[in-house]
Amino acid sequence: MTANSARMRICEALEGISAVRFVRTADVDVEDACRRFRSEGYEVTDWLRSFIRDYSGLTVGWKGVRGGDNEFSTAVEDALDAFLPNIRIYSRRLGCLALPIGVAFATEERMLLSEFDDVILGGDAGLQRVGKGFEASMCALVTGQWDKTFF
Repeated sequence: MTANSARMRICEALEGISAVRFVRTADVDVEDACRRFRSEGYEVTDWLRSFIRDYSGLTVGWKGVRGGDNEFSTAVEDALDAFLPNIRIYSRRLGCLALPIGVAFATEERMLLSEFDDVILGGDAGLQRVGKGFEASMCALVTGQWDKTFF
């Protein structure tokens, strides 16, 4: 699958959800993004590289189930705004490598991608598993159909 087809597929899926107010994409230089991740101290795995190629540069806004405005972003800048020691703590708590892929909500929860393709939200209150696979997880996030239990 090419980056364009992955990006088109998720944009179409998200735009088909009535709560979604906007979907924006931006071009991302994969090699530059990988260099930036490395320079911040992150391991650039094959699965991170694939994520950057397919989904970085995506911003989505939606109306929450309680009526508030929500947003998530997978911009490289937002992913790298994470505090590296916190990401390491999250990985230890998860028992696997998890890398930052963006930010969600006004509370700036860190969006993490695990080596097992799980999308996790990490923040002051703890960790929450959104789902398996980025596309399915983002659709669940914007519809509110994900397990909000902290672990």
